[in-house]
Amino acid sequence: MEKTLAIIAISTLAIQTANAATIYNGDDGRVDITGKVQYEAGALKYDKQDKAQRLNFGGDGTARLGTWFRYHLSEDVDLLGKLEWQFNAEDENDAKTDSLDVRYAWLGFSYRDQLEMAIGRTKSPTSQLVDVTDIFELFGSAANGNRINGIKSFESKKDDQLTLGLNYDRWDLRASYVFEDERRPRETESGHRDYQYSFSARYRADMGVDLVTAYERQSFQGTTPLLGDLTSWGVGVGYQHNSLYLGAIGGHKSMQAGNNEEFSSTFYELASAYQLGEFLVMAGYNKEKGEDNLASEGTRVDEYVFGVSYQLMPRAKIYAEYNIDRIKLDNRSRDDLYGIGVELKF
Repeated sequence: MEKTLAIIAISTLAIQTANAATIYNGDDGRVDITGKVQYEAGALKYDKQDKAQRLNFGGDGTARLGTWFRYHLSEDVDLLGKLEWQFNAEDENDAKTDSLDVRYAWLGFSYRDQLEMAIGRTKSPTSQLVDVTDIFELFGSAANGNRINGIKSFESKKDDQLTLGLNYDRWDLRASYVFEDERRPRETESGHRDYQYSFSARYRADMGVDLVTAYERQSFQGTTPLLGDLTSWGVGVGYQHNSLYLGAIGGHKSMQAGNNEEFSSTFYELASAYQLGEFLVMAGYNKEKGEDNLASEGTRVDEYVFGVSYQLMPRAKIYAEYNIDRIKLDNRSRDDLYGIGVELKF
């Protein structure tokens, strides 16, 4: 979550520089350095062997560092680019091979700050929908982000993605196509993603109301009894009035697997936040209900999330969150999760 109370004050495309340090700003362009250092601790996950039992209290540190630039090619056209890495201080892989990740790596163009195009590892258009209820740091967004047979819908960033954005008047329209090439293998083995495309639209209405909708299609080369093309869609509304924010999204996921098998679910999320001076108080609810033959996974997400954060300074805060998971496994209630964290941006 990279927002304060202005939850869905989203810029076009994948360009987010609200917490950037400008190192060059001239007539020919601008270069910013972005970064974040974060440490979180608590009982944040469930035991892989006993999914009803939470892990012991533990911590994890991460840091991000990147650069964003804009170069004026002409009076109307700008060249844009962003490169950002994430460093994980601790990792489950003892070899530390996964301790450095690329979050963004793209180049693009902007025409009069209204029409934009980018290609590379960019932000997905469906983030406009997810952002409506994405107000937490540790938990939340579990219903829209839950996987169907290992495939995740509404993923925030994708490689090899061509993204287009149009920001005009009250509208923010986005579209993308993901090549998913992995050097474009010619074989058609089941499980190889062929392509993916998505659309989203946001309308800024009067009285602090934002309306959002998103659609996504993932297509695979071949199917199995548990894997096939995945279609996801959702709608959302956000409302902000002074110190109060309310957001809600709902939608549907459907996978057409082999042997005419279909897996599907509906989901919805509710989020609220209220600013009290330097404190931000948050509450949310997430639910996903299956509509297929996976009887053991009828209700897949059913949780309440509560949180509070305190702004130490304009770019630093501390926060605490608590997750009440209502799912039962073998008639056993799942343990509650909880955590605390500190964050500094520059």
